[in-house]
Amino acid sequence: MLWFASNLSAQEPLIRSIEVEGTSELETSQILFSISSQIDEPIDQQKIIDDIKIIYRIGLFENVQVALDTTENNDLILRFVVEERPRIAKIQINGRTLIDQSELEEKIVLQQYDIYDVLKMQQSVTAIQELYKKEGYAKVKVLSRIEEVDAKNLAIYFEIDEFPKVYLTDIHVHGTQFYSELEIQRFILSSEIDCFSWIRNSGIYQEQRINQDLAIIAQNYLKEGFIKVFIDQPQVIMYHNPDYSRIEVSLKINEGERYNTGKVEITGDILGNQTELLELLSLETGKVYNPFLQNRDRFELSEVYQEQGYAFVRVIPRTQLNEDNRTVDVTYQIVKGEKAYISRIDIAGNRETRDYVIRREFEIQENELYNGKKLRITRENLERLGFFKPGLQLKQEREDLQDNRMRILAQVEEGNTGTFQAQLGYSDQTQFSGGVSLSKGNLFGRGQVISLSAQFGQQSVLSNYSIRFTEPRLFGSVTSGTVFLSHQQQNDSTSLERGKIEVNSYGFSFSRSIYRNTSLSLGLRATDRLFEKNEPSIFKRTVSTSLSHNTVNHPIFSTKGVKHVFSFAQTGTPLGGNTNFREYGYLYEQFWSLNESSSLITMVRVRVNLLEKIGNFDIPPEDRYRLGGIGSVRGHDSGSIEGPYGSAQRANAQETIEVINEQGDKEVLTFDKRTKNLSTQELFLLEEGGILQRVFNLELLFPLTQDENSFIRGALFFDAGNVNSESIQYELLGEEEPGFFDLRQSAGVGIRMITPMGVLRFEYGAKLDQRSYESPDKFEFSISGLF
Repeated sequence: MLWFASNLSAQEPLIRSIEVEGTSELETSQILFSISSQIDEPIDQQKIIDDIKIIYRIGLFENVQVALDTTENNDLILRFVVEERPRIAKIQINGRTLIDQSELEEKIVLQQYDIYDVLKMQQSVTAIQELYKKEGYAKVKVLSRIEEVDAKNLAIYFEIDEFPKVYLTDIHVHGTQFYSELEIQRFILSSEIDCFSWIRNSGIYQEQRINQDLAIIAQNYLKEGFIKVFIDQPQVIMYHNPDYSRIEVSLKINEGERYNTGKVEITGDILGNQTELLELLSLETGKVYNPFLQNRDRFELSEVYQEQGYAFVRVIPRTQLNEDNRTVDVTYQIVKGEKAYISRIDIAGNRETRDYVIRREFEIQENELYNGKKLRITRENLERLGFFKPGLQLKQEREDLQDNRMRILAQVEEGNTGTFQAQLGYSDQTQFSGGVSLSKGNLFGRGQVISLSAQFGQQSVLSNYSIRFTEPRLFGSVTSGTVFLSHQQQNDSTSLERGKIEVNSYGFSFSRSIYRNTSLSLGLRATDRLFEKNEPSIFKRTVSTSLSHNTVNHPIFSTKGVKHVFSFAQTGTPLGGNTNFREYGYLYEQFWSLNESSSLITMVRVRVNLLEKIGNFDIPPEDRYRLGGIGSVRGHDSGSIEGPYGSAQRANAQETIEVINEQGDKEVLTFDKRTKNLSTQELFLLEEGGILQRVFNLELLFPLTQDENSFIRGALFFDAGNVNSESIQYELLGEEEPGFFDLRQSAGVGIRMITPMGVLRFEYGAKLDQRSYESPDKFEFSISGLF
């Protein structure tokens, strides 16, 4: 209701006060901030009408009235009298037994003490129903009910009528010849119930997933040239039981004829050599016709033109079916359009990451000629950071039709950039050991990385603490800088029995990109080893450099790319310290995706390292190589592959004899029988560990679930590796020195599970060349996670 005093003077009195009645001080402040009427202004009827609409739009009130009062001085008081909409005093879920209360509460968008909203109530009901259907309760009913507590408060009740769970027990496929029924069941999303249903929800019937399956089946047939495949409407039969219902699904497929690729041509605006353009195409005459390869060809041809600035190029494939010989002729017609320039680069979706962290990864800048290849490389650069979820997009919009200007929008969605890893293990040598590590990438959105780790053990490593910080763009340049510090206490794991060892290490390193995906690094490190017993401490001063080429697409979940690292380190001269040696290294790592969904992945890793003595300095025992364990050759205990004079080899060659000492008493001596005739000087030449190590790993990752997330993956692996000591050691011990490819070998299986608590890794490795004194296999477990 709007009321104006009739006795206002013609002098247009001013508003001296604005009051709000019927609501709290907080909401009063919100109203006063939002309205357009102001104190010390004349009354304006249109403004007051607009203010009423503004107050309604706030959404808190169901009735708004306005009154004008006059003071003794003939000034005005503008008063808004509001009536609040009822609030929610209570939310209750009734009838729930099959799904946790907390899961249902997360789906309710209404909250206690909120203003009641009909739309949010409907959204909550729909969200609860979808949750039940996802869990297999396809027939659940959810109703909402409202009760009035008092004039200003409501109670909301969600009444759930739970029906028996619906299981998918059988999937029947008819009419297929090219694919077998089993093959089709393997690549669709739906799956029959099995013994793993409690882990991965196999056998849960979801209608929308069946529809997705039809598209997947059709896509697989199209890839194999069956371009006229037809799938009948699925036949679904439900059988009811008191405790559950089960469903059988029948799919009838008419494959049709298989088509091959006929003539492949390119017409229209051809740039350069037509033959070179044809060589880029995936479709080949005489091979199976695949419309997905045809789309890939469109992309390849488009990128060639876009690299030269033709942002609006159109590649139009025209197909001709030849029924007589079942071939498909394909002609790519190219309309190049005009060249374009980049007008603006915008970024969206980065809540944490600073804009400049994203912009510095762009290969193309504003006002430059458009280049599609550079934009693709930019996307790869951003994905390689590991800050964003898959599906990062660089959207392109035409800004001005006359000037041919392009606007680029980087649409990102930030992912987890922190990692958590915990390990727990046990062996006869080290007994219980474990550790935790935390790493946070993109610190404060600046792209920096900080990592912390702590380890413990009963025998070998008693404690180990470290911290590392990396600035990827030092002072805004393309050079990255890293500083690190660590402290470790460990028991001497060698035969030298030097008691507890305290190790302090600190230093810094720099890395600079010298070409695309290729970088050069330089580092300085100081390491001090302090021994509990009367042994001279070791002070190492090391300068190292490495050259690396890395195209791996993600630092954690890698699916493609290759990595090469050549490294060299000089310890001692000219940096000081009391030890002197060199180390050479090479690392090769490559990932392949064996299918388009990147769920089947092969990994190959090769690592070779060599230590070289300088002068009369010995290589410290801790710096000599030892292999074994989950990070090198699985199936072997950690550090158990350590050359001819390792602890396991000495134990196997152990011999015990009785001798008469100088006092005439019997004394039992235990020694390595291989060293029986060696002099004291020769014994000093025998050392644990080696100076040459090489490791070869081959791994296949595959999904164990048929859902799109593949959160349970299996692994098959083959590992090989060995450590060589100095040649003189083999001569003294009467053993043959292994050749470069004389390797300890193992093979095994593993399971990787992505769970709310992290990534669980279970691996079982068996030795393929087990020796008489070794255990045949080893099981290892680790847990890591993202946050």
